[in-house]
Amino acid sequence: MADITRVGIIGAGWPGLAHARGYREAGGFQIAAVADLIPERRRQLLAQFGPGREYADAMALVADHDIDAVSVCLPSYLHEPVVRAALKAGKHVLCEVPPAPGAAEMRHIAAAARKAGRVVLFAFQRRFGGHEQAAQRAIDKGFIGEPYHIRAAWTRTRGIPAGTGWYTQKARSGGGPLIDLGCHMLDLGWCLLGRPRPVSAFAITHRRLVDAAASGGAFDVEDAAFALVRFEAGRCIELATSWALNQPDSQNGTVCRVHGTDGAIEVYTPQGAVLYREQNGGRFSHNPLTPPRLTHYPAMMRHFRQCIAGKATPLTGPAEAMLVMEVIEALYRSAESGRSVSV
Repeated sequence: MADITRVGIIGAGWPGLAHARGYREAGGFQIAAVADLIPERRRQLLAQFGPGREYADAMALVADHDIDAVSVCLPSYLHEPVVRAALKAGKHVLCEVPPAPGAAEMRHIAAAARKAGRVVLFAFQRRFGGHEQAAQRAIDKGFIGEPYHIRAAWTRTRGIPAGTGWYTQKARSGGGPLIDLGCHMLDLGWCLLGRPRPVSAFAITHRRLVDAAASGGAFDVEDAAFALVRFEAGRCIELATSWALNQPDSQNGTVCRVHGTDGAIEVYTPQGAVLYREQNGGRFSHNPLTPPRLTHYPAMMRHFRQCIAGKATPLTGPAEAMLVMEVIEALYRSAESGRSVSV
């Protein structure tokens, strides 16, 4: 592998800028090109992150023979065609999430990745956060015994995505907050549980506050969802997501609590991740966990580079993204039927 990985960023909105910052801070990358329909966004990214080529068409960047890898930072309904084209052109791919609107598209991406023999990493960035990495290390060291139950939530009081409107169109997005926010928390919870095999899923979705929170336009997805996913050996994840929910302002944000046989971890606190272990009589010690030095997007980009070099296997590759999408689809089927369904 060359000393520098030349990367092209497809989509210069806020995800593309986040990827560009991650590449710069990780080191070992050169942002060689950017593609976006809006010239101002292309120029803004290149002005911040160095000279490079501009493309209005994503496929023109994909065809650039001087590019080693691409970041796909587009709406999720565009992921499949662009990722498959990049793989066919011999590029490694880092793709934003949700991976695709549905499991069928994700299967096509996985097949293309196998055929191309290139790295595909999906940007489930919560795996790479400081709080989350510290929690994972504590679990791996056995500090809480066997993890068996997780409460995970990402709830917005009033946070329906604005902009182009594709988020609220099921045909393009695949759903509302359950797929948009839930895929991140589901992936994180599954990893902290030890990556067990999913067994069944139950969900309830709501669309009750659209008039209060939406700014108009097409809206045929849920605004909140609540779910229970059961895994092998009786392990489970409670999942709550919302774009619009009446709740105290203090509950607007993320929660991840990991319950184990010997202790527990609260992942998101002002102190960072905190380990709780029983001392005696139901009294628990309180131990903040130290995060690693490299976190968030730079950590994800460093991992991407290690995968390209053959020094690591993608933590969030096609197999992991496929599992997340299959569970998400099972949850939507459950919500429609009113029954628990098999995954």
